[in-house]
Amino acid sequence: MELLAVILLFYASQYLLAMGEEVFEGAELAVLPCHYSGVIPEVNPSVIWSRHDLKPQTVHLRRKEDDFCGQNQRFSGRTSMKFDALASADFSLSLRNPRLYDSGNYICSISDGIAEITVTEVKLQVKASPESLTMTMKVLKGEESVLLPCQYGKELEEVVTVKWSRSDLNPNIVHKLGNYPSEQNQLYEGRTSMSPYALTSSDFSLTLKEPQLSDSGIYICSIIDDKEEIFLSDVQLHVRASEEFLTVTVEVYKGEESVVLPCQYSKVIEDLVTVKWGRSGLNPDTVHQRRERDDLRGQNQLFEGRTSMRPDALVSGNFSLTLKEPQLSDSGIYICSIIDEEEETRLLDIQLHVKEIFPTWAVVLLVLLVLLAVSGGLLFHFRHDLISVYKVEVDSGVESVLLPFKTTVRLSEYNTTVTWRNNRNRVVHSNCYKDYQQHKQFKGRTEMNINYKSRDFSLTLKNPTDRDSGTYSCTVYDYWSGKILAEKQVLLKVKVYKVEVNSGVKSVLLPFKTTVSLTEDNTTVTWRNNDGRMVASNRYKDDQQHRQYKNRTEMKKNYGSGDFSLTLKNPTVRDSGTYSCTVYDDKSGKIRPNKQVLLKVKVYKVEVDSGVESVLLPFKTPVSLTEEVTVTWRNNSGRVVDGYDWWYKNLQQHKQYEGRTEMKINVKSRDFSLTLKNPTVRDSGTYTCTVSYRQTGEILAMKQVLLKVKADSLIMAIDFGSGFSGYAFNLKPREEGGETQLKRWGKELGLDSPKTPTCLLFDEDRQFLEFGYEAKTAYSNMRREEAEKHYFFEDFKRNILDMYDWWWTITAANNKEMTRLEVFTEVLRFLKDDALKTIKHHPAGGEISASDFTWVLTVPDSLKDLTKRILTEAAVLAGLVGEDTKDKLVFALESAAALAWCLKPPPDGFITQNHSRTSQDQPPEPAAAGTSCNDPAGGPEPGATKVLLETQNQDQVAVHFKKEPGGTKVLLETQNQDQVAEPGETRVLLETQNQDQVHCKMGTKILLETRNPDRKRYLVVDCGDQIYRITVHEVLEGGALKMLDKDFRRYLGEKKIKEFLREIFSHGVWREYEENFPSEVLKIMFEFIHLQHLDEDVQISCPDTLRERAQREKDIETFFASVEGASWEDGVIKISRDKLRSFFDDSLQRITERLRDVLNKNSNIGFIVLVGGLAESQMLRQFITDQFGHQYKVLCPLRPQEAVLKGAVELGRNPELVQFD
Repeated sequence: MELLAVILLFYASQYLLAMGEEVFEGAELAVLPCHYSGVIPEVNPSVIWSRHDLKPQTVHLRRKEDDFCGQNQRFSGRTSMKFDALASADFSLSLRNPRLYDSGNYICSISDGIAEITVTEVKLQVKASPESLTMTMKVLKGEESVLLPCQYGKELEEVVTVKWSRSDLNPNIVHKLGNYPSEQNQLYEGRTSMSPYALTSSDFSLTLKEPQLSDSGIYICSIIDDKEEIFLSDVQLHVRASEEFLTVTVEVYKGEESVVLPCQYSKVIEDLVTVKWGRSGLNPDTVHQRRERDDLRGQNQLFEGRTSMRPDALVSGNFSLTLKEPQLSDSGIYICSIIDEEEETRLLDIQLHVKEIFPTWAVVLLVLLVLLAVSGGLLFHFRHDLISVYKVEVDSGVESVLLPFKTTVRLSEYNTTVTWRNNRNRVVHSNCYKDYQQHKQFKGRTEMNINYKSRDFSLTLKNPTDRDSGTYSCTVYDYWSGKILAEKQVLLKVKVYKVEVNSGVKSVLLPFKTTVSLTEDNTTVTWRNNDGRMVASNRYKDDQQHRQYKNRTEMKKNYGSGDFSLTLKNPTVRDSGTYSCTVYDDKSGKIRPNKQVLLKVKVYKVEVDSGVESVLLPFKTPVSLTEEVTVTWRNNSGRVVDGYDWWYKNLQQHKQYEGRTEMKINVKSRDFSLTLKNPTVRDSGTYTCTVSYRQTGEILAMKQVLLKVKADSLIMAIDFGSGFSGYAFNLKPREEGGETQLKRWGKELGLDSPKTPTCLLFDEDRQFLEFGYEAKTAYSNMRREEAEKHYFFEDFKRNILDMYDWWWTITAANNKEMTRLEVFTEVLRFLKDDALKTIKHHPAGGEISASDFTWVLTVPDSLKDLTKRILTEAAVLAGLVGEDTKDKLVFALESAAALAWCLKPPPDGFITQNHSRTSQDQPPEPAAAGTSCNDPAGGPEPGATKVLLETQNQDQVAVHFKKEPGGTKVLLETQNQDQVAEPGETRVLLETQNQDQVHCKMGTKILLETRNPDRKRYLVVDCGDQIYRITVHEVLEGGALKMLDKDFRRYLGEKKIKEFLREIFSHGVWREYEENFPSEVLKIMFEFIHLQHLDEDVQISCPDTLRERAQREKDIETFFASVEGASWEDGVIKISRDKLRSFFDDSLQRITERLRDVLNKNSNIGFIVLVGGLAESQMLRQFITDQFGHQYKVLCPLRPQEAVLKGAVELGRNPELVQFD
């Protein structure tokens, strides 16, 4: 044998010759040649055809005969070799019905079981024929992108990899989505993407950016699980160099669940538009229409209830239409277009062909058969074959279930393989595989009726349980050729009997009665819970019963009637779960009937607010009692809360409850309810009352009550922003008010900011290092080689909030990746730890933990529920809340939080037109009521202002004030001011007119109504660091806020300061400075951010290193000669007011346009409220006031960057302030 292995290796070099084969998809056969002229092994010879890019790799295996057990399933039934292959040394492989995804390198090798040599390698290229393609796409070179559609009609049960490939490329991978490493062809680097909803929506469509002529080809969409790759569709892409009429062709079979008609719009949608799908030749021609939401009033009735578009279509630009249950009559030309106020723009025409599954002759034959007199009998006889998925439903506890399969195909006993598999591809039963290949779940439980004459291969599954529920597939194929002869699917559902009772009942019955004849001598009956613990048995000793069920079970033992029902005494919530009763035959060892019962014990729930005087935990039992009983209340830690013993009277009470409990002790009325005084959050949990005989310990009655004490928690708010993030907190109970505190950041850089940059740094092992200013400074100071090893993330808020699954990745500055969940978890963890560290040293803080807080996380108005669930998971991982305290995580809309703060109103008041930036940093003096950025004219009486005060007792007092000529303005103050006031009294102080702003400090809500009392709507403009968001809120009766409209846009010109400096110092000088001194560039940018709020000439310090580098080129002042709005003076760069304004011209114009659009759509708006970091800009406030101040009152709190954070704290303390639809 060793000599033979040497001979095989000697011949190996002769056969390493690669050959190429080409064939069209749809051809009947492709032959891969392989001829061997060496020595055929005498012992264990085998020929292996394989493809190393597949899993499993085996395409075909020939020993003495074909062995298909390890064959890759994509080739099942399609490969064959000559019957005398080993004798003739002709190892050629025949591949039937070649498909596009069969393209690849096939290796033919021979082995003797010890050594294996490659005989030849064949490169197979399967080309597409026009009639075989699922879809053809045409696009012009130069378009921004093209969408290649791929839809999976089934629900994904496991995590898979989605793969897009082109077989004519090497490597052939265009895009991969999943847990597998990607080997993307460099031609597509940075140009491909898939929807963030891909794996949840099963929409695997691929977006290809900037299509080139070289992108023309056939693209294959497939999914890969642990076992195989499944082909879904192929798309022929034609990229053309010149304009021509572009039409997409889509083909689908009648009976498919749905079909997607692709339509992608690559431009930014600036205005509100309508997306319309129409079909030529229909009246009306509307198939589907979407504006702000679906508008189906003019829809053709043919499509009623069958069309849908993505929820984010207008945001993402993906206007693809899903058409459900396509019919033959749906074939036609579909037109995708957008309509604005001026015109309708045609985007794409799609030719949809809906084809019959069966050819015409088959349909005719079927009709003739139906007309035959014997058709009824035939249909009944073959009913299982005519139903694609036959359904079988049985109750748990039956002895067996039959999964039927009878085929009409003639079969041979000697070359037929029959295999049953479940929906996880596990072998259930086979006439080919050995016993060890059958999955252990089905060992000893299956019997297959193998009758080749009647062609009946039905499967009997013994003692089915709910674990066996699922789809079972039976495949019959030819053993020699591998050709599939027949297939059948059966859906099995095993129903579990359900029993539901309330905690406190004396007992519950879990029924089990079998019809099988049993004897006491050789029968073992065992009940177990879903953890496998022994509940009861007729054979095992008491010490084998789990202690949870000691003295609490009684099992019927009626062997004649087969009744083995179980009685469980005093059930508690701990007993909930699935119970299985198994009957064994002791002689044969066989399992007799197996029954499952699902028990649910419901617990009585009591919920109160923290601060109530007491709470009652009720317990009244129907069981007759004597006075010789012991009654004990315990918490879920087993501690005694209260108790009574007829002899010792009172039991030893835990110190947590000393002096706080009163228990009714009324044996006659059987009432043992417990009153718990002054309940706190710490008291939340499950309380169990047990009544038992004192002498024997026998439990007579038991009841559980779940107590939830809602905390008036301390509040911590986190504002996770695009550019900057921070936190705020309030350490006082709600009724005490208290001031909201913020952490100040950037002191090490000479700054004093309420937020820090949203960026974080990880080391090369993905361990967290720094956040905020420290992260940005540390990363900027790293050498390039060191930076490449680290992970630095910034400007990633949108990626986090678009998260639809935990394993989605986010790209760092050096193109390395981490999962979004990892990154966001560390953001929350850092802010939590820093907050607790800050509060620990706060005078009002003391020792405090995360569990003492309700955590408020600000989110944009467009956040999806699925993303909220993932963000909640991140909060749990970061330690903000626990699995059982997720209700202490609150999401607050950013706009609602800002408005809630402004409506309080802010204790610091509102910014006026004449305020300078320096004065804003100091709390202003009291000033006139209603003073803001503007004072619109009009109204019934000049100067008249109505202030509606809503006190804590919900009483409303309307106070009218009128300015007298040269007179006064008003300051409203409540009793929390230094001035003395009677309880509930509102004091009004008169101040002179020379004040600049209103200063209202109130413990209660205040609503301002100017002139027009009907205008109770507020338009909030959140001018963030990178994005501005516009929302409209209405103030409802009682003061709650309701959002009516929303919009958001990204700023333009945010990078213009760098372009400005590059213009001054020339591209070469500035680029060298950026590369060599990144930390100094960072300080310049921080300084500019601090100055950009001014509306005047500003100056920025010029570092010595930049000045020295510039002077090597020429005199420093000459750099500024040709740059308008810039000058040099004594080491500083001076920027003129007009130049500073020019940086924001585009942004201001866009904000104005969007504001005007929103205002035109919404009536009864009385106020425009400006918040966010950029709202501190004098030029922004003045610009908005100039544009809209004549019609609306423009408000801006003194510190607008803090409004969202402080408002989030208010919403955490008063969540009822916001009403959600």
